[in-house]
Amino acid sequence: MNIIEFLDILPTWGIFLFSLTITFLSIEIGSYLGKWRLERLAGQEKVNSRPIVAACLSLLAFMMAIVYSAVDARFNELKHVVLDEANAIGTTFLRADLLPEDYRTEVKLLVRDYVNLRVEATQHDDKEQIEQAINRSEQLHNDLWSRAVAIAAQQPTPISALFLQSLNELIDMHEKRITVGIHHRLPAQVWTMLYGLAILALTMGGYDSGVSGSLRLIAITLSAAVAFSVVLTFVISLDRSHHRLSTSMQAAMLDVQEDIHRSLQSKP
Repeated sequence: MNIIEFLDILPTWGIFLFSLTITFLSIEIGSYLGKWRLERLAGQEKVNSRPIVAACLSLLAFMMAIVYSAVDARFNELKHVVLDEANAIGTTFLRADLLPEDYRTEVKLLVRDYVNLRVEATQHDDKEQIEQAINRSEQLHNDLWSRAVAIAAQQPTPISALFLQSLNELIDMHEKRITVGIHHRLPAQVWTMLYGLAILALTMGGYDSGVSGSLRLIAITLSAAVAFSVVLTFVISLDRSHHRLSTSMQAAMLDVQEDIHRSLQSKP
């Protein structure tokens, strides 16, 4: 199991506790090693390690900024993809009114099932449920496409071409959403590097505090660990945005779902 799979299993509060434990122990172990070294240096000249500690902490802050920038860019792109997908679903549903009566109701019901599935899929964190939703979406694509092909063969008109165009865009947006939301996540090596760098930098910070003989307070150590853990948890939560999309991100999809249900209910 790589670190991405491990982090995906944990809820948000679990990621925070994991990060808090790692960072707090790093500082404590560094402080213990610093005190042990201080006792062995009795009467000897001390080495000034603060410039190295400052460099490591600065590097950690720099790398966290880079990782946050990459995750935030992907998060914003995913929001646009969800909006475009909602527009594609709405357009497909509206253009179904132009289809022959024999297919119109059936196609609209399939689009309704599709938008319901897209909304429900975002309420799950489980990997298997997400995969099932993807498979079901592709089945609905096939059902809709088979109807569209039959219509185009029966009535090869500009109207059927418009419907095929909107349906093709709907299918394309599905693939784009999977690509951006799942396949474009940061690789495991990035998170391994970030946690490793945090452990190294905070251990060295604790060591410098211990070897300098400074008075250490648990409250200060805990505050530093909490600060780093909050940032790490926030960045990881953004990277896991494909699991459970926020209501604000899903607003366009929810509006389309409501419009489709209202339209179907108003039909006799």
